[in-house]
Amino acid sequence: MKKKYICILLFIIFFLNSCTLGGRTMIYSDDDIKADFRLEQILEAIANEDRNAIKAMFSENALYEANDIESGIDYLFSLIEGNIESWDRIGGSVDESNDHGKKTVKSKYRYNVYTDTEQYLFSILEFTIDTNHPENIGVYSLKVINVNNEEPVFLGAGIYIPEETLIKND
Repeated sequence: MKKKYICILLFIIFFLNSCTLGGRTMIYSDDDIKADFRLEQILEAIANEDRNAIKAMFSENALYEANDIESGIDYLFSLIEGNIESWDRIGGSVDESNDHGKKTVKSKYRYNVYTDTEQYLFSILEFTIDTNHPENIGVYSLKVINVNNEEPVFLGAGIYIPEETLIKND
């Protein structure tokens, strides 16, 4: 009987220890909830064409590095057709580093967003924690494309704008 209890206790201890990674407990994480909430904020700002709300979500650093955030917002508002009806998360990851107490958490999430006429892919890169550089906290990049279009590589700050759109606007 004692062996049974000891085995159960050892299993529980092993299970709890195996569910940590780098000091971070993997049993429960609110990163998905934070990312979903950020998407909801973005969708609401798009529905209301609220430029200030979109800009306020970006980090100070992203706004500084972005080529032209205003044109990005214009493009975003013009891209989304119809009324937003639903969305689903299709992937996500969180990178965390802790260098002698200097913690950085960066999340990358992807969503399908459905309107009454189209479907879009949203990719959001956001720093949720950066104790060494608080100017990095916030959305760093937002890429939105119609799912009928080929997905481009976008590694810059701000809002993705296709090159052909930039050429048309010049």
